[in-house]
Amino acid sequence: MNKWLEKPWVIRVVALLLSVLLFVVVAFDENVDENDDGFENPFGITNKTQALEDVPVQTQIDEEKYVVSGVPETVKVTLQGSVSIVTSTELQRNFDVFVNLEGLEPGTHTVPLEYSGITDRLNVYIEPQEIEVSIEERASQEFNVTIDVVNRDKVEAGFEVANVIADPQTITVTSSKSIVDNIAIIKGFVDVEGFNETQTIENVPIKVYDNEGNELNVRIDPPTVEVTVDMVNPNKQVPISIETTNELPEGLRLNSLETETEEVQVYASEDYLAQLDQIVTKPIDLSEITESGTMEVELDVSSDIRKIGTETVTINVDIESIEEEKLENVAINVVGESEGFTVSYVEPSTESMNLTVRGYPSDLTDFTADDLQLSIDIGGLTPGEHQVPVELTRPQELEESVEIELEYEQVTVNIEQEE
Repeated sequence: MNKWLEKPWVIRVVALLLSVLLFVVVAFDENVDENDDGFENPFGITNKTQALEDVPVQTQIDEEKYVVSGVPETVKVTLQGSVSIVTSTELQRNFDVFVNLEGLEPGTHTVPLEYSGITDRLNVYIEPQEIEVSIEERASQEFNVTIDVVNRDKVEAGFEVANVIADPQTITVTSSKSIVDNIAIIKGFVDVEGFNETQTIENVPIKVYDNEGNELNVRIDPPTVEVTVDMVNPNKQVPISIETTNELPEGLRLNSLETETEEVQVYASEDYLAQLDQIVTKPIDLSEITESGTMEVELDVSSDIRKIGTETVTINVDIESIEEEKLENVAINVVGESEGFTVSYVEPSTESMNLTVRGYPSDLTDFTADDLQLSIDIGGLTPGEHQVPVELTRPQELEESVEIELEYEQVTVNIEQEE
């Protein structure tokens, strides 16, 4: 048997028989409806009805001159006929559905949907059968492109959008004259979230809107543009100022309150930076400070500041407390002593006394007992015992805050005439 099939003439005979059989089947199928006499088809061939969805609709009109609205993008086409022809047409879809508007004037018209490329041996039903269309004169106009920046406040900290440039800066819109006349805005959208450098975005779609914000379906040339977003990070060094509140506890004095860093880098808009001359700390409560040391203090950062070099600063605090010092045996000088008289001390019995000095150490750095003068004035006194007040002479450079307490406010002296 295999040897027979290998012979060329056998293969040709078999192919011929199959071709004849296929021709008979197709011919019988195409004529089965016309010759339907109730005879049962031995090959099982019957009619078929097939609905084709989303069949595109073409518009026949001078598109350079007119714009048409009301034509559906797709329709439903139902085919009815023999199985083979319906199936072949369904698979190949080499037919067109169209609406012929050639010769019609601008205005509203009710027109039928037509088809071509389908054999007459099939019944064809199009849904809808008719449509209402509007024909208008075509118009074109050039518009400037506006670019809306989305998430402008979400660029990387310290940066801002300096400029946005579209290329090209104009586009041409083509549609019906009524729609073109109603165009209000031509814009594209660029999301700049996270941007920290100048970037160019290609193929940004352009949208067309009317006065009510409705997007219009028009032809745009070009439909996309290239957008360059220029990024800058305005900043400057700003001095730090220390803000305080309340007073130190009694007996303490503030010598210095200084930041370890005098300036901080501030990033903000150029307008804000132009009027910014300092950054202040959050208020330091002096009433809570009891000793020298360092502390971390937050800066009072405005919401206008996008980024700052540091949000806290180290502050060195130098305070001092009042100290007490004893000066012993400070000499008492006698003033106004007359010749021929002698003076002796009764109470106290010595010509000196102790002093107590109270003040801040920084005020007493160069202070010694020699800077003080104690004296009593006996001028005009007669012989005998007298209570004489002790006078203290302070150096001019000694701070008024320094307190000096005398051991005795007055002394008793005995004045005698020499023999």
